[in-house]
Amino acid sequence: MRGWVGVFGLIVMLVTTHTQAQLQPFSATYSASLDLLIDIPVGAVRKLERIDETSWRFTSIARAAIARQEERSDLSYSSDAWVPSYYQYQRSVFGRVREISVNFQPERNRIMTVARNEPWSQAYEEGVQDKLSYQLQLREDLLAGKSMLSYRIADGGRIKTYRFTRAGNERLTTPAGTFDCIRLQLERTADQQQTLIWMAPELEYLTVRLLRIDESGREHFLNLKSLETN
Repeated sequence: MRGWVGVFGLIVMLVTTHTQAQLQPFSATYSASLDLLIDIPVGAVRKLERIDETSWRFTSIARAAIARQEERSDLSYSSDAWVPSYYQYQRSVFGRVREISVNFQPERNRIMTVARNEPWSQAYEEGVQDKLSYQLQLREDLLAGKSMLSYRIADGGRIKTYRFTRAGNERLTTPAGTFDCIRLQLERTADQQQTLIWMAPELEYLTVRLLRIDESGREHFLNLKSLETN
């Protein structure tokens, strides 16, 4: 997971029920940094779109003059859970492209990953998420008042555990407005960066700010600029 984000207008508050709120398409723009050899300021957009009656697409796109980073998760929603079917990551720097795809196939009890044109398979696990879809499930669990915020993520041919702890409350001022947020911290393992996420209950726990600190101490961030809902 790497760093990222943009000004639209008025914040539209979500005043629907729990399930309706989670099934509310949105487009959020952020200012961000993209981690190359040096940090580059970029604009980024995260968007949730309905594809049909049962299918959704969640995308995160960050752009700079010399680089572009895209993530996409195709998924469905059932019984208070987001279920990914396909994930794609693409990063282009000076025209050089790196791409990873993950195909979830529960009917075959497998997850197919392709990186550098090399495919490999691993066993499917009930409730598994991809590196983008878990962020929707995190919102879902916060809305449901759950205290256990732990997710199994298909990442790099393995299934890793991302476990978040509550690290207090904080009032943040952003270009999109001022919000009372809960602060979550990702419990670190040997191969994870330090990650903090600020999410606003009044925006149905949308991410307002995200900060990652890598092994060298460099900071990469997202900061909300605007939100549109449909």
